[in-house]
Amino acid sequence: MRKFILGISVLLALASCERIPQTAQEQYRKGIEAASKEDWGKAKFLLEKALSGELSPKEQEIAKIALADSYFNDGDYENAALNYEEFLELYPASPRAKDALFRLGVCYLNLTKGPEWDVTFAKKAYNIFSDFIERYPSDLRVDKAKEYRKIARKILAEHQIYIAGTYDMLRKFTASIQRYQKVKREYWDVESPDRMGYLIGRAYYYTPLQAKEEIDRLKDHLKSEKERLKSDDPDERRVAKNRIDLIEKDIKRWKEIAKLNREKGREILSQVAKKYPNSPYGVKALEILNGKEHLEVEPVINPIKRSIWWKIKETI
Repeated sequence: MRKFILGISVLLALASCERIPQTAQEQYRKGIEAASKEDWGKAKFLLEKALSGELSPKEQEIAKIALADSYFNDGDYENAALNYEEFLELYPASPRAKDALFRLGVCYLNLTKGPEWDVTFAKKAYNIFSDFIERYPSDLRVDKAKEYRKIARKILAEHQIYIAGTYDMLRKFTASIQRYQKVKREYWDVESPDRMGYLIGRAYYYTPLQAKEEIDRLKDHLKSEKERLKSDDPDERRVAKNRIDLIEKDIKRWKEIAKLNREKGREILSQVAKKYPNSPYGVKALEILNGKEHLEVEPVINPIKRSIWWKIKETI
């Protein structure tokens, strides 16, 4: 009796199981149907299989975009991006090309972690949304594309600030000045002038700290080279003398840099404090000028908010 009941149970289970479509046409139809019901796992499985079989050119086009959308709606942005890229390469004139392009940009944004990490995807997102805006200026999603492009641009700017902050932490202020100036020059539309003025001014102001470390290091080298002047080898003494001349020039140069940058930093910080008295950066600029030390690394701003907002499906 137990075997009989077990056999009936197996038969019922088998009968309840849906038959797996065998032909590409059947897989295509069932895959599209699953996607319409938001059964993304089933849709991905069937559409992948259908695309590996024989479909008409139109069915291949529809299956490819449906597969990409299924990955996208399932939150698998990496595979969604790959499929959107392939779709755009295969079907650039498709009516769905603009949808694929927009969602590809969204995929890249979702694959971007933030300014502290690699920003390759942020660069790609910026380029994709720029392309979308240029190609489809009358599309209803243009404003959203501009918003997302600005987010990507902000990430790129903050990445430069992150690198500059690393130089600040290492007291390589001459290097951080170059990074901050690049941000001010190239990303003026996404970074506030009070913040950039403060960071640039502070880096100039504290350059004497870097100069002291460099001068101390050079003096150690100078001491070693002066010892070599005692050598019996005339060639070694000649080399040592040349090196001493170069080291002394470097020491003089760093002293000049320290003096000039301190004055320039004081000037910039004074402007920031005067122009933005109610800004936290204006306040800190004034505090530095009054003798308070502010060597803390500037925290970067990550515009990618990992919240439910990023899980909302884009309407296309």
